[in-house]
Amino acid sequence: MRCLLPLLTLLVACAAEPPAPVAPVLDLEGLATKAAEIGALVRAAQLCALPLSQPAQDRAARIEAAAILLHQQRGGTVARDAFLRDMAPPAFEGRQRLRERAAWCATKRPEVQQVDAMLNGAEGTALVQRAEDAEARLR
Repeated sequence: MRCLLPLLTLLVACAAEPPAPVAPVLDLEGLATKAAEIGALVRAAQLCALPLSQPAQDRAARIEAAAILLHQQRGGTVARDAFLRDMAPPAFEGRQRLRERAAWCATKRPEVQQVDAMLNGAEGTALVQRAEDAEARLR
């Protein structure tokens, strides 16, 4: 009984304290997927000369940096390079390249506008925080 008394005292003390806040689980795969979507749209904006605000570009770069680090650590330079290649816009070649590019850019315009608004809003702030947390844990 004597051995159990300190343990019981500790259990009672722990039960009386409110639980410590639990840090949100970092969904690294979800972050990497979102980073790829954002990165592809940033590249589309550049190719198509679509407006994308500077704060949105900065946030996109911070999110992408965390995803690059994740891919680098999981699969080395091969995985990192594949991640970067997957975000590249299509190569428009041949006679129809200008028409195809114009049509592709027209479909990307609303998506670029949406990602700009998202990155400049609360969701963008949260994504940057998740990216920074992930990057800190990966380093």
